[in-house]
Amino acid sequence: MKTRKVLIVDDDQLTREQVAKELKRHYCEPFLGANGKEGLEVFAREDISIVLLDVKLPDIDGLEFLKVVKEQRPRCEVIMITGFGSEEIAIQSLRRGAIDYLEKPINFDELSASLGRAQEKLAEREELAYKNTILVIDDEESVLFPLKRFLEKEEYEVFTASNGRDGLQIIESNKIDILITDINIGDMNGIEILQNAKRFYKDIEGIVVTGQKDEALAIESLRAGAVDYLTKPINLDELLISIEKAVENINLNRDRLYRSREIKITSEIIAKMNQELERRIDDRTRELSQTQAQLFQTSKLATLGEMSAGMAHEINQPLGGIALVCANIKKAMERGKFTEQMLVKDIADIEKSIQRITRVINHIRTFARQDTMKFLDVDIASTIHSALTLLEEQLRLHEIEVVLELASDIPVIMGEPFQLEQVWINFMSNARDSMDEKAIKMKDGRLPAGEYYKKLVISVTFDAASQRVRVAFADNGMGISEDNKKKVFEPFFTTKEVGKGSGLGLSITFGIVDAHKGVLSVEGQEGAGATMIVTLPVGGKDAGGK
Repeated sequence: MKTRKVLIVDDDQLTREQVAKELKRHYCEPFLGANGKEGLEVFAREDISIVLLDVKLPDIDGLEFLKVVKEQRPRCEVIMITGFGSEEIAIQSLRRGAIDYLEKPINFDELSASLGRAQEKLAEREELAYKNTILVIDDEESVLFPLKRFLEKEEYEVFTASNGRDGLQIIESNKIDILITDINIGDMNGIEILQNAKRFYKDIEGIVVTGQKDEALAIESLRAGAVDYLTKPINLDELLISIEKAVENINLNRDRLYRSREIKITSEIIAKMNQELERRIDDRTRELSQTQAQLFQTSKLATLGEMSAGMAHEINQPLGGIALVCANIKKAMERGKFTEQMLVKDIADIEKSIQRITRVINHIRTFARQDTMKFLDVDIASTIHSALTLLEEQLRLHEIEVVLELASDIPVIMGEPFQLEQVWINFMSNARDSMDEKAIKMKDGRLPAGEYYKKLVISVTFDAASQRVRVAFADNGMGISEDNKKKVFEPFFTTKEVGKGSGLGLSITFGIVDAHKGVLSVEGQEGAGATMIVTLPVGGKDAGGK
């Protein structure tokens, strides 16, 4: 089998090393580049057949690297590696000559399919026949080596092992197509070997050999995934028929896998082309949507900055727990009292803390990147709890009591959950600032002194007659004048000091509520607090979204 030289260009060392290990199993010789410059140097020096290329390199744009590869060696196949949010660039790469793309973290089954398609293309050009690999496991040398010579004469690449452990190591390090194993091996039986092999790599085909005829063993072997079951002495003609059946299964599965991958990629390209056509047809709408999205995103980034204290608390607490578990492990090891039972418990504690951190980070990432309206069934109470997850710690640090009055009979509405979450965060942020301002003015004598407890009441009710949900955020802060009630939703209007407010928050909020066919209003008096009220229609898709 011809060894292909494959170049991996990625600035992540772990990705390079793990992919290189997998490439060796596929009989490829890996070459590594940590950045575009190193990658191009290797590409110029070596006869590279396939390039695995990260679209985001520290020094060179991935598309530019692809362009150089295709200009210098048009027949070299390129597989792009994309991170979060890079799918569109990957599809641009496909249209510029890349054969496939992989998303991080890399799925090795998809990597195998991508490599297979690339090698298939190269083999078609070179008119090379693929040589299937066979692993024979038998503890009898009188069987093992004659069988190896016979199969090599039949143009197969053959590996051998005299026990299950060595056989599984060969499978782990090499791309094995067909496993031929004796049922009785010293360290494990053939069915166990086949089952373990399929746990490693599910595309392996197995043939089980035994010295005795036993229908129960035959059935057990077939249930374990064997393609056939043979008895000793091995009839070589029967063996070849079984191998041909296995090869046929392998080719069918690979062809289905490669074609499915091609269909998926083609569908994605067509989908992107259709999106481009739609954008050209509705150009003006797109520009307006982009402007609105930028305003949403600006507001979100400002909110995320304000929430840093709360996020730090949510993340530092489980991190402290992890550090404590690690310290306890270290002490137990130093005293020689560390047990397997302790290890299991400590790992579970660490995993629990990591899951908590992951939930916080994932929610923040999702919240921060959401910039388009995707309407679906929404539970209003859930969006309020999600907003509080991000802002609750900050409200606590500002000594604000939050009271939730959420009715139990609230039906779902049709809406965009993250945009609604942005509305509630804007309300809470404004309420916080208003109550802080009142506390400061009372302290410095600009307002009458007295006991003042900051309080924010969040209520949700349902009016069955009008089929609308009412959401209210009531604070006991500075309130709002009658004149300002008329201006509060205008862009750039703010009552805050210069440098402390953009005047965009409630304007953006108004746009979100309007997009949900809702109504936004404000109640309250100057000096006596304010209540922000949103009413939203209940119903299916016709009830919300534009």
